Amino acid sequence: MSNGKRQTILIADDTAVNRSLLSDILSDDYNIVEARDGAEALDILRRKEGAISLVLLDIVMPNMDGFEVLTYLRSNKWSEDVPVIVISAETSPAYIRKGFELGVVDYVNRPFDPEVVLQRVRNTIALFAKQSLLKDLIAEQVQEREKTNTLMVDILSTVVEFRNGESGLHVARIRIITEILLEAMKQRFPEYRLTPSKIALISNAAALHDIGKIAIPEEILNKPGRLTDEEFEIMKTHAAIGDEMLEGLHFGKDEDLVTCAREICRWHHERWDGRGYPDGLAGDAIPVAAQVVALADVYDALVSERVYKRAFSHETAVAMIENGECGAFNPDLMRCFLEEADHLREMVTIRSDRSAELFDVGKLSREVLERSEPGLGDRTVLLLERERAKFSFAASFFDGVLFDYDIESDTVVFSGRGRKRFGYPEIVTNASNHAFLPNEDHAAQALLQKSEETSTRNPTFDVRVDLTLADGSKQPCDVSCLVVWAAEADGPHKLGVVGRIVTASASV
Repeated sequence: MSNGKRQTILIADDTAVNRSLLSDILSDDYNIVEARDGAEALDILRRKEGAISLVLLDIVMPNMDGFEVLTYLRSNKWSEDVPVIVISAETSPAYIRKGFELGVVDYVNRPFDPEVVLQRVRNTIALFAKQSLLKDLIAEQVQEREKTNTLMVDILSTVVEFRNGESGLHVARIRIITEILLEAMKQRFPEYRLTPSKIALISNAAALHDIGKIAIPEEILNKPGRLTDEEFEIMKTHAAIGDEMLEGLHFGKDEDLVTCAREICRWHHERWDGRGYPDGLAGDAIPVAAQVVALADVYDALVSERVYKRAFSHETAVAMIENGECGAFNPDLMRCFLEEADHLREMVTIRSDRSAELFDVGKLSREVLERSEPGLGDRTVLLLERERAKFSFAASFFDGVLFDYDIESDTVVFSGRGRKRFGYPEIVTNASNHAFLPNEDHAAQALLQKSEETSTRNPTFDVRVDLTLADGSKQPCDVSCLVVWAAEADGPHKLGVVGRIVTASASV
């Protein structure tokens, strides 16, 4: 064997001399295991699962004949992994035809030429090895494709969350809630035909439900008060816009993920009684994917704090949905929601906490810096690249300025479309001289004072300061900051500050 490892062949024949003859032919190249009947052959296959490369099988045997063995292998899908060659004195066409119908890869008649048997064995094992390798390659490609799809979904959905003033965990929670509700529907209502693969598809596509909001003006998206009727009509267009954006893709628009995401984008604001938007669909005319994401979105919106509302408790949110205050939903879906409500609250909390690790870039970066090994693990590299891609892509859509100040290197990185308007370079070294804002002495003092008031329990602060634009004019700006802390044996200390700057007029 090319890799130096001898493969094992199982010879199943009730005649000792036949087993011995085949063993003599093959033992120079292969390890041989013998069985005296079909029952013993199956027992060996069970005990040596994955270790048998080929079975040489006689047909006429006591206790369990060759056809019974083949039937068992086929019904348990073992023949997909272990090839079988029949070697038999039975030469009737009916026997040969039945053997192939039951999955044998070759049929050798006795008496046989030893060299022919050896070559057929070699060819069969080589063919199955290539098929196995091909399966692995295909599976790997599918897995990589799924990773790419998931990453792109995360990037696009994070852009929307970023502009919408929400954390990326909203997307994570929508996925979790959607998955829980779909699993509940699968168990209680099999008529919806929700397979595991379909549940995974819908849960992944759910992250794109609000992608159309990227086209909504930021002053409407982040308005702290109630929207006017005109503003609400503009906001409602995000559903159709999301569908149109995905329909306009130059590639991949026929993929199942995109098709499902289009349904969710367009119809996740429809309601069971037809009083939703944009198309006024009712009942089963609304795709089940959109129905489930609609309920998930409503629940998460209720229990989350937004710029225009405080967060409701889980109990209040459930009561509001049950009382119809958020529109009508599929009765089957409502039953699942109410029966899973307590479990849903628990799982959303636990799994959102786990998902939050993906967004804690500071923590992850510090882990990398403290590693003693010269190389990075695959998971670490993947998460870092994932976060870099998401942040860079999201920042390119932000009209203000984003900054990331690292205390250890005393550098600050600026990004966002507003960076040039303020005249900020991409990177500033010795940033502590400016309290991480170039040429802004008064603002620097305000930021320093506020940052000193933070703690691990209260790491954020907001301040309004006058900043100088690139044209020399002064502009009142709102600066929102998060001080990143690290817990050490000698107590917590600051790692840096991240934040955003928007002109006061844009933040109103």
